[in-house]
Amino acid sequence: MKLSKLIFVLILLALLACIPKTKVVNVHSHDVSGENLFSKAENLFNSRQYDRALETYSEYITQFPGSHLVPAALMRTGAIHETLGENEKARNIYMRLISNYPKSNYASDVKIKVIEGYLKNGLLKEAVSYSAGILTENLSDYHISKIYILTGDAQIAMKRHSDAVISYFRAGLISTKHEREIVDIKLKDSMAQLGINGIISLIKSIKDDTLKGYLQYQLGLRYYENKKYNEAADVLQDFTQKMPAHRNGGEARILLQEIYAKAGGKPHIVGCLLPLTGAFNIFGNRALKGAKLALDNFSNKTGHTFNIVIRDTESNPEKAAAAVDELIKENVSAIIGPMGSAESVSAANKAQAGSVPIILLTQKDNITDTGDFVFRNFLMPKMQVKSLVEYAIIQKGIKKFAILYPKENYGTTFMRLFQDEVKANGGKIIRAESYDPALMDFTDSIRMLAGSRHVSGSDINESHVADNKQKRSDGLPVDFEAVFIPDSPAKAGLIIPQLAYLDIRNVYLLGTNLWHSQKMIEMAGEFLEDWAIIPDGFHGENDSEKVREFVNSFVIKYGEEPEFVEAVAYDTAMMLFQTMSMPNVRVPGSVRNELVRIKNYKGLTGITSFNGSGDAWKKLYLLTISGGRFTELKTE
Repeated sequence: MKLSKLIFVLILLALLACIPKTKVVNVHSHDVSGENLFSKAENLFNSRQYDRALETYSEYITQFPGSHLVPAALMRTGAIHETLGENEKARNIYMRLISNYPKSNYASDVKIKVIEGYLKNGLLKEAVSYSAGILTENLSDYHISKIYILTGDAQIAMKRHSDAVISYFRAGLISTKHEREIVDIKLKDSMAQLGINGIISLIKSIKDDTLKGYLQYQLGLRYYENKKYNEAADVLQDFTQKMPAHRNGGEARILLQEIYAKAGGKPHIVGCLLPLTGAFNIFGNRALKGAKLALDNFSNKTGHTFNIVIRDTESNPEKAAAAVDELIKENVSAIIGPMGSAESVSAANKAQAGSVPIILLTQKDNITDTGDFVFRNFLMPKMQVKSLVEYAIIQKGIKKFAILYPKENYGTTFMRLFQDEVKANGGKIIRAESYDPALMDFTDSIRMLAGSRHVSGSDINESHVADNKQKRSDGLPVDFEAVFIPDSPAKAGLIIPQLAYLDIRNVYLLGTNLWHSQKMIEMAGEFLEDWAIIPDGFHGENDSEKVREFVNSFVIKYGEEPEFVEAVAYDTAMMLFQTMSMPNVRVPGSVRNELVRIKNYKGLTGITSFNGSGDAWKKLYLLTISGGRFTELKTE
């Protein structure tokens, strides 16, 4: 028993000896020594003994790497290197702090210092790149504002003035009152470097509505300072209409009143209701360009001040109706547009109910029957057919006609109108044949048109192909003098060479305004030479001074050639401006009364008069192709 107890005691002692001894740390003495060392470094820093301070901070970081004061020591170390002009060393220290202590209270401030260091060393691209990277992080408004300001400074130095404007603007949105004063100075200086054209380009390139509004206001202000009051009013009115709640809206409205006062009072207001988005947006935006150019040219020539209020129908009838209500509340004297059939009906009804004259740009049938305030100025199918047939019969002496038309709405509409007009003028329709618009080979329809009722595949053989100008052995004699083909250049351009191939020659080829296309010349020009008769409402190649002036001013303003839509919108606006500039024509009713009196207005789209129903009737241009280009036919 004694031996067993002794063995147990020895085993117990052995186990206890294996337990590791706890290291006793003098926490108080550790904290005191660390704090003393850091305080020593701080005293050296404050007394500007920078070399000794660097050594002491370095010693502290080495001895106490886990201390919460290490980020502060690194911050001081970077600041000393920065003070000594050792920017690269400073930046390396700051990067070390950001990397090792990303959640430190100093991290955000140090990021600002990194950007400043890049700028001091002339590393502009690096500054911009680093700024872009950290702007994605969760930073305070103060730090974001500082970053944008520094980014703008770098962009100015790089002569990227447009980018600098954007950076300074973003800084101003979140900066403090004191900083905003500095930012505003930088912003105006950077915009001064852009100039008017630079501001316009920047407006087109950005999507941020707040910034775009600010730039529009500044552009209007710049025009005003340069005494370009019409341009200023155009820009500022567009701005206040589109962004009434913008922070610069009040200033813009005050400036507009000053412009109106300088121009001799408040101008007439014309509503412009167009599909700027949606299914018909291409045509709406083209029409808007024509109307705006009319405003510029009329105001500059006459000194009269007008204001266009623009509303987008979005190619939607309900939107169009609502927009008319808005324009009536804006006290418009008249409305231009819209264009699509459905939206024109809803807009016409609203304008008639509100007793405001509206001039529609649409082909919708019977639209002017809505009421006596509803007008239309556009190129109508009946107008084209009447001009075409009268010229062919009266001036060319043609009596016998054929019609080859696509079996769809456009083709059948023109076919019926053409038949009626020919008969009304004493002519005769020898034959009318339709074709499937999906076809590419029109041989069967052409043979039917020529009076050959037997059509088989053996009738046309490759061995019969000869030069187009040589008489064919199986030629098809015809008993008409002209053929009317109401189709697009893509289809008519295929049909006409096939007519020649089947030896239907020496007949006049009549089309619609769609033929007035360079594609028509490219596809069938040689067969149309001196035989084509094409009606159109606008002939850009016209030698008249008015047309040349319009085309030149349009190209200068928009950098592209105008077409019929731009020209008819220009004419419509010009007729309104002339009417509204007459003495005592101030209210919608008096504008309507003068519109119905317009007779033989010499516009770009032909000599125009409003008939009793409100429709504008035009004497159209007639074109042919001669020498590989469109030329105007002389009419009596």
